[in-house]
Amino acid sequence: RGGMAAHQADLARPCAFVIGGEGHGVSQEMRGAGADLHIPTAGVESLNAGLAAGILLYEAWRQRARP
Repeated sequence: RGGMAAHQADLARPCAFVIGGEGHGVSQEMRGAGADLHIPTAGVESLNAGLAAGILLYEAWRQRARP
């Protein structure tokens, strides 16, 4: 875990998500390419990559849908 919580990041601006594998995350090269985000969870070690992508896309949509 590292970086800021996804709901605290400014996802209303153009961005791209790189979803790492549940065990190893993303490569060191990709970590240096931008900001690291995490999805706060209680009592869960990791999320399925597809579920994590859905949560991040929903959060980006939520922020962009604000008037």
